[in-house]
Amino acid sequence: MIKNRFIVFFISFLMLSCKSGEDRSTNNTIDEDQQEIVDHPRWVISLKENWRTIREDSEILKDTTNIQNVKFDDTSWEKVDVPHNWDQYYGYRRMKHGNLHGNAWYRKELQLDPKLEGKRHFLFFEGVGSYATVWVNGKKVGSHKGGRTTFTLDITDALNFKGENSITVKAEHPPFIADLPWVCGGCSGEWGFSEGSQPMGIFRPVSLIVTNDIKIEPFGVHIWNDKNISESSAQLYIETEVKNYSNTDVASITIENQLQDENGAIVATVAENVDLNGANPESFQQKLPLLDSPKLWSPEHPYLYKLVTTVRQEGKVLDHLETPYGIRWISYPQNRNDGDMRFHLNGKPYFINGTCEYEHNMGRSHSFTEEMIGARVNQMISGGFNAFREAHQPHNLRYQEHWDKEGILFWSQFSAHIWYDTPEFKENFKHLLRDWIKERRNSPSVIMWGLQNESTIPKDFAEECTAIIREMDPTSSQQRLVTTCNGGEGTDWNVIQNWSGTYGGDPYNYSEELKKDLLNGEYGGWRTTDLHTEGPFDQDGEYSENRFSQLMEIKMREAEEVRDSVVGQYSWLFTSHENPGRIQNGEAFRDIDRVGPVNYKGFFTVWSEPIDAYYMYRGNYAPKETEPMVYIVSHGWPDRWTETGKKDSIVVYSNCDEVELFNDVTGKSLGKRKNPGVGRHFQWDDVNIQYNVLKAVSFVNGKEVATDVVLLNNLPKSPDFRQLFTGKEVLISEDDNYIYRINAGGPEFIDDSGNTWMADVHKTDDKTWGSRSWTDDFEDLPAFYASQRRTWDPISNTKNWELFQTFRFGMDKLKYEFPVENGEYEVDLYFIEPWYGTGGGLDCTNWRNFDVAVNGNTVIKNLDIWKEAGHDTAIKKTVSATVQNGELTISFPKVTSGQAVISAIAIRGKKQTAAKASSGIFKHIYSKNIEKKTWLDIGQKQYTDSEKKWTKLPYQVFGTEWLSFPSENLNRSGGFKLKETSSVYILSDTDTLNKPNWMRDFRKISGRAVNSEGKKFHVYLDTISANKTFQFGNEDESDFSIVAVPLYNMGEGEESRPSVKFEAEDALFTGDSIKNFKDSDYLDFGNKSPASIEWKVSTGLAGIHLMRFRYMNVSEKPIDVKFEIIAPNGAIVRNDQITFPVRDEKWKILNTTTGGYINAGTYTIRISAESLKGLWLESFEFQ
Repeated sequence: MIKNRFIVFFISFLMLSCKSGEDRSTNNTIDEDQQEIVDHPRWVISLKENWRTIREDSEILKDTTNIQNVKFDDTSWEKVDVPHNWDQYYGYRRMKHGNLHGNAWYRKELQLDPKLEGKRHFLFFEGVGSYATVWVNGKKVGSHKGGRTTFTLDITDALNFKGENSITVKAEHPPFIADLPWVCGGCSGEWGFSEGSQPMGIFRPVSLIVTNDIKIEPFGVHIWNDKNISESSAQLYIETEVKNYSNTDVASITIENQLQDENGAIVATVAENVDLNGANPESFQQKLPLLDSPKLWSPEHPYLYKLVTTVRQEGKVLDHLETPYGIRWISYPQNRNDGDMRFHLNGKPYFINGTCEYEHNMGRSHSFTEEMIGARVNQMISGGFNAFREAHQPHNLRYQEHWDKEGILFWSQFSAHIWYDTPEFKENFKHLLRDWIKERRNSPSVIMWGLQNESTIPKDFAEECTAIIREMDPTSSQQRLVTTCNGGEGTDWNVIQNWSGTYGGDPYNYSEELKKDLLNGEYGGWRTTDLHTEGPFDQDGEYSENRFSQLMEIKMREAEEVRDSVVGQYSWLFTSHENPGRIQNGEAFRDIDRVGPVNYKGFFTVWSEPIDAYYMYRGNYAPKETEPMVYIVSHGWPDRWTETGKKDSIVVYSNCDEVELFNDVTGKSLGKRKNPGVGRHFQWDDVNIQYNVLKAVSFVNGKEVATDVVLLNNLPKSPDFRQLFTGKEVLISEDDNYIYRINAGGPEFIDDSGNTWMADVHKTDDKTWGSRSWTDDFEDLPAFYASQRRTWDPISNTKNWELFQTFRFGMDKLKYEFPVENGEYEVDLYFIEPWYGTGGGLDCTNWRNFDVAVNGNTVIKNLDIWKEAGHDTAIKKTVSATVQNGELTISFPKVTSGQAVISAIAIRGKKQTAAKASSGIFKHIYSKNIEKKTWLDIGQKQYTDSEKKWTKLPYQVFGTEWLSFPSENLNRSGGFKLKETSSVYILSDTDTLNKPNWMRDFRKISGRAVNSEGKKFHVYLDTISANKTFQFGNEDESDFSIVAVPLYNMGEGEESRPSVKFEAEDALFTGDSIKNFKDSDYLDFGNKSPASIEWKVSTGLAGIHLMRFRYMNVSEKPIDVKFEIIAPNGAIVRNDQITFPVRDEKWKILNTTTGGYINAGTYTIRISAESLKGLWLESFEFQ
């Protein structure tokens, strides 16, 4: 049996010092003769590569009895790097709760250099969701609850220095978690309100830490300054937590803390001799000498000192850590009382222009790479944001490293809308809360602690948590405030959310509302990618990109008008995120892009494509001196007009002084406009549009600095159109021995040289060629669902724009498979960067980075198209391949940032006949003069003999197969058979009353199709079974096209969880009376004493069950009740206290659980107290 071994030699992974926490830096290497291993106190060794993993429900895994043992055979498991998450695509299938739950196993082998024996060895996990159990060499070394914080395990006593070591990790992510603050939104007590999915797997990095017996504990160095600092002096305090892992009872050590400036010069030092007593961690506080003229951390100058902590014993260095730290003081209006309502940092007011982001990325979900995090950070900064709010759980620690270095203000968040009134939940909540604070409190970027979003935490528990935060962070709450957002008591500040314009309200009154509330934790709106509308903001209008940008601009302008009187605002949301528990499938207009459930309010889509609003923010907040940009609205709106003439509302976003707009490549200026100021845009009205090109040129200080071009599909060609063809043509045939030419993500295309590029098809059997994607792992999903996009931009380095304007995107699931004879081949791969860099002023390095493999062998590493060629520029990569098994496969095994993209593929080698393409949906066509086409889209020719094109289509038919006819209506008849049962759409000019007989079973649905002459077509739909001959035409002369879409079960609509609801009035109770409030009957206990209520519930299966009380507490204080679960035999299963917080305005939900597994049977659920006065119970639900 061959194993993947990871061999650790001291000469290969030496880290002389460690940054804050359990250092997450890359590994350094040294030569063996530099120093002996005994002289080095700490090693940090990345364990990211060569893991094997399997889901526990896999058919391959027959038995887990000895799975943790060294000799367990895991060779059939999937090989992965960590971070890794099994729940990569499950949540995007439009199911209300489609996310993956269950258990996953991970194994890794490593050998240790014998010279490391005698050192302490720790495994440092940054995130395992949701429960982790770890074995080393078959010995259990520890476990952890809660995936969002780190944990460190001492594995020293389990190691073998004479042979192989095996690490086994079990990651458990069951449904309906009720003892953690982080649960899947589809499992939470109120569907969707905990927001977002949760990871299943080792979704953050893992490291091996090697130290001496006496060491600094994880995140054991705490440095802070009080608020009494200035530009002239600063007082810093340090607390160091140290533990002795040896058997000695007492150890005398020296703890030295040395503050260094950014050049390594020592600016302050403090040292102290202390005794370590016993094996428990001990903390030692020190005070640095007063620092004169400190360099302060600020958004403009995020200056970071370095605190070097050294532990010595008799002169020998035992441990060594480096902690970056920025000196600054912050204040809010709440703790100044000077009449200034702004946020202050170092005594200077700042307007917070923030954004929120969930840590989700389609295809990787939560398992972000360092490059992916860096790209997100750069994208947010390029959007002009100066503050960041975690949404709504602790993110990867690399985010805060970036915020510290970049000077971004950070509102860290712990949890969202979750509460279970059980001892287990409360205990875990507080334990993880301490971890969260400990991991983040040294970051100068952190300006607030967010305890919970839309909080359901009772006031007394929130006060207890706030006290914990203040205990662990002395700067709270004199500097950092503890907050809830949009509901909650018991903290320093319940920050409001103002969604005016989206959920009612008047957005034009936002400035006055913000002056009252000071800080808005969330503002945003729904939007639909690729949907565009004309005219000004319409609060009741369609959720178009235009409406979204207009609303965001209104909120921006209103806030800017009062920026000197408020703290600021946070936009929701930077990147759309999956949102189980809700029905939200409107991320995009095309059905092929409508993944869900998704909180579709992002400036970037879930597949990381920026939309118009992102450029609106750049136009208002990006610095023109370093990032001059210009963007015409919109690149995704090529069919805005179908005829020439006077046009209004041509919008351009730019941060420059002036913008000139042209209706040609060189001439025909439509005028120059001056920058109208923040919260406003450049706009041209009543201008004469004659040609198919709009070009914007922006100026700073009179100098041309940025250009943008959009193309309009239906207008006459610009006189200077040929000037858009720039660069050297990449589409040059190397020889005649081409076997395959494929237009990835597009229809058949004939290039300028007359070569035919075949349409992309889905592979359906081994003897055909075709593509595969993530949908192949699921049943009943469209083949190209969420893996194809297109651009309408001009493409440099080619005249064959159409070949490059369509493309496929994806991660490791995206593949192309081609049957070929064994032998040697050359593969030409064609790419563009379609999304990043539009309008100029951006450094998009690493926003997209991926590998390409042929037959499993990586042939291109770390391809960064933007870095190599820029935006919308065609590039060609030629690689060699040897085929030995009759198939050539192209894949993208490693995507470190963004999505992999591919525009075209050409394969050449020895002469042979190409395999057939996998067959499409139309199996047989019985008619002449019909052309079967693929990848239906706007801009495609409607007829076989005419230049008329589709300009509007119903959302259901994009990317599908369809039948095109000659433009003349005569003899339009025939028949076809379908390979699969399909939804068949007829786009017809016939209205319902004149519907021909062959369409009698078709029903008219909403939506229209329109061609470039403005002719409108109704949409009709019916289901046609597979292999059934369907006849059309014969007796009518209507104008129609036929579209077939395989029938899919996307899981849309409401889904129910097994639950039983009991009305309070039907229970056995001692109460005052049944009353009614807001159309709901409820039980008012009144003055009855004692008071109680009980229900009988039956469980069909053993398990942990959720219980939900719908209640109001109209008294002035929380009501504590005795809560009992009584088994069929009378045994008390649970007997403790739960609390109903004050809620006197509307019905609220209190969640609790059975507290542990209960068996099948009938149980009594009882709550009681001496007095339940003020408690109104509407119902009880048992899940």
